[in-house]
Amino acid sequence: MEAAICEVCLKNDMLCEGCSKKLEEGEISQKAVDLSRYLYSLTKEHSYLKDIEVNEIYVGEEVIVIVAPEEDVGKVVGKGGEIVKKLASEVDRAIRVVEMSEEVKQFSKNLLPDVKVYGVNKVFSPKEDYYKVVVDSDDTSRIMLKDEEFTEVVKKVTGESAKLSFK
Repeated sequence: MEAAICEVCLKNDMLCEGCSKKLEEGEISQKAVDLSRYLYSLTKEHSYLKDIEVNEIYVGEEVIVIVAPEEDVGKVVGKGGEIVKKLASEVDRAIRVVEMSEEVKQFSKNLLPDVKVYGVNKVFSPKEDYYKVVVDSDDTSRIMLKDEEFTEVVKKVTGESAKLSFK
């Protein structure tokens, strides 16, 4: 299993120097470390999890977003959602497994599967350039992420700034 922390750290309670540095610098959160370890512990009873890759774990206030390659999304969800259900009960939050994409437009659509996305447009402004993700205002309850959380997870995954806009 590939995760934000190395395999040695997945197996142990302590973090190596490299993974400790990631934690200290805010590259990963303690919740992401704990969730990665819990997911790794599930490989004992679900051997197919040994081969998965988890690109990113973002911990929001109401939801935890797990970003994985297309071929691993189904494995992380599990048969009938069993893995996601176990993860959700472990952290007492909703879990959303999202397909990895380095393109802002595609990743935004992956991150907001139940939301009507009208468009993703590049905005050039004097302060900063960013992507404006225009979504249906009737779908705000389905987003599960606050505006700043959406911006942060898109930035972490794609390296680009993005902001939600409602129509």
